Amino acid sequence: MIRGIDHVVLVVGDLARASAEHRERGFTVTPGGEHTGGLTHNALIGFQDGSYLELIAFYDVAAARGKHSWQPVAERGGGWADFALRSDDIHVDADALKHLLVRPLEPGGRTRPDGVAVAWMLARLRPPLPFLIEDITPRAVRVPEGEAARHRNGLTGIAGIVLGARDTGLLTAAYGRLRARGAPPIDIEQSERDGLLDARLE
Repeated sequence: MIRGIDHVVLVVGDLARASAEHRERGFTVTPGGEHTGGLTHNALIGFQDGSYLELIAFYDVAAARGKHSWQPVAERGGGWADFALRSDDIHVDADALKHLLVRPLEPGGRTRPDGVAVAWMLARLRPPLPFLIEDITPRAVRVPEGEAARHRNGLTGIAGIVLGARDTGLLTAAYGRLRARGAPPIDIEQSERDGLLDARLE
């Protein structure tokens, strides 16, 4: 089943600068490391509700063209790209949602700056639906917890998701299948493009 929002993805142009800017805004930022494949690296802002904000940057935006689904967001200058829902059994969830899958389950991972390998499984659903994620390594290896999830600005979690759609009826029906498996409610708004419009923090 789906256990809630795992994280939201914000594409940034320069990871070091974006990390510094978020620290200035009162966030505790944890370096995440480099993703498998070497196209991207990230930093994480963990929250007490167990979710997190992922700041992700491409090493070379042009070189990633056609190789990464969030590359077009980077070409537009960055911004909200996607969000993930946490699954406690991704194989069962993927089978239940098989008509929404765009490709088979796939492994993902990154190497943290301290050398620790992080691993997970992903289920990619038809855009602009979120993707599903289940940890292979312990969740605490991937997601900042404890003091790393406390912030000077007092924010504690993700309050809401706003997803844009050219066809709101079609997306509402598709997301309804995720809701039936435990996904949280989100706002779906008419938009000229499909995709994540906003993630509200609280």
